[in-house]
Amino acid sequence: MLRFDSVGFSYKGSRAPALDGFSLEAEPGRVMAVLGPNGCGKSTALGIAAGWLKPSSGSFRNSGKASFLPQSERLAYAFTCLEYASFGRAPHLAWLGTPGPRDRELALAALARVGMEGKAGTPITALSGGELQLVRIARALAQDSPWMILDEPTDMLDPGHAVTVGSTIVALAAAGTGILLSTHDLAFALSVADEAALVKDGRVLATGPAAGILDPARLGGLYGVPFGMATVPAPLHAAAGTGR
Repeated sequence: MLRFDSVGFSYKGSRAPALDGFSLEAEPGRVMAVLGPNGCGKSTALGIAAGWLKPSSGSFRNSGKASFLPQSERLAYAFTCLEYASFGRAPHLAWLGTPGPRDRELALAALARVGMEGKAGTPITALSGGELQLVRIARALAQDSPWMILDEPTDMLDPGHAVTVGSTIVALAAAGTGILLSTHDLAFALSVADEAALVKDGRVLATGPAAGILDPARLGGLYGVPFGMATVPAPLHAAAGTGR
């Protein structure tokens, strides 16, 4: 289990806390989607869950190691896609160790899961934004951790690749992996998440089954704009929640 108990966090030089009394639980084998407006504290919470940040107050506990997909990162070198995905194996290597054949095999399998095995030898600097996002997800998959923390996993992805990522997330959860993700894509959250948490001003306003929490009234209060129900084309993801 991942558990935040009244977590507070403040960035140096900031007047307002990024998190203030943030409380949330996520369970193994389930997908928890965190939604909220820009700057509400989603990325900060995920950074704490991944171990990149430490709470300023309150407590955070987890039941196992986590692989982390940050929202953004600097890429300074033209590693191939296979080399980059292999970085996910670093926690399993000895100090100053280099990936071996088995590590490369797992990295290639991770690339295949997101449809990028055909570009294993392509430099990451030659990829589109969406392609790079898929390789970054493959790196997280290659780590093979009991938890995956994903900050905006469908950012820059076309609908077809979003379905690939969503189906992979659902399959991982069905196999026992715990998934904590943030997203602005309401259709994606409804398609893959078991539970959802609505976050605003560093606090969790509501949690519960995704289908019940993500309703127009709550979303309108969360984002400050009116929501209604409309029928629009949407890609079909593997079923989450009761459909698993």
